[in-house]
Amino acid sequence: MKIEFIAHATFKLTLNDERIIVIDPYLSMSFQGRFNYPKFDEKCDFAVITHEHLDHNYLGDLKGNPVVVRNSWVDEGLRIQSVFAYHDKFQGTKFGGYVLMKLIEADGIRLCHMGDCGEILSAAQIKSLGKIDILLIPVGGFYTIDGIEAAELAKRIGARTTIPCHYLTPKCSLKLEDETRFLSQFKNIYTMNGVVDAENLPNGIVHLLSRY
Repeated sequence: MKIEFIAHATFKLTLNDERIIVIDPYLSMSFQGRFNYPKFDEKCDFAVITHEHLDHNYLGDLKGNPVVVRNSWVDEGLRIQSVFAYHDKFQGTKFGGYVLMKLIEADGIRLCHMGDCGEILSAAQIKSLGKIDILLIPVGGFYTIDGIEAAELAKRIGARTTIPCHYLTPKCSLKLEDETRFLSQFKNIYTMNGVVDAENLPNGIVHLLSRY
C-alpha cells in the first residue's frame, strides 16, 4: 500500500493490486472560499467517507465511478469497517452529529482514518479500533480534537505510525490551529513528502507533507 496526503483530510491509497482508494474527498473553494485547495479530480476505485461535510464527502470531482463506502466493504483483498465517534465534545450537538472513523485493511496494513473526531475516545472505543499500523488523526482543534488532545489520544492508541491532518495551512483559513502543538508533544518526528510506502514508514510520528 502506498499513501499520499492530498490536503486537509483527503488521502489517496494505492493498493498493491493498483486499486485506488480516496478517503474524505473535499469540495474545492467551499466555505465561502476559505477552503482554497485545488480541485482534486483523479480517478479512483473507492471513495471512503467518514461523515457528511463538504470538506470530507464531495464526490462530484472524482473520476472512474468509484464505489462509495460510507459504512463497510469487504472483498478478498480489502476490508473497510467503521467505528462511531462524536464530531464534538457535546455528543454531536455543536458540529453536526457524528463521524464514522474508518478502519481500512489491505496489503497487510491496518489503517485508521479518524475523520473529524471531536471527542476524547473512551477505552471501549480505542479497544474497538484494535491494533493500528497507521493512524491518520485530526489535530486542528475547534471542529475536532486539538493538537494536545490529539497527541494524548495518539499515545493511547499506540499506532506504529501516526500522521496528523486537518489543520491550518496557507490554503485553508478555517478556524483551525496548525500542526505545531501536536508535533511539539513528541521527540522524534520524521518529515516526509510525496507518495510513501506504508510498510516502510518509520515508527512514531510522520509529518507527511500534503500535495497542496
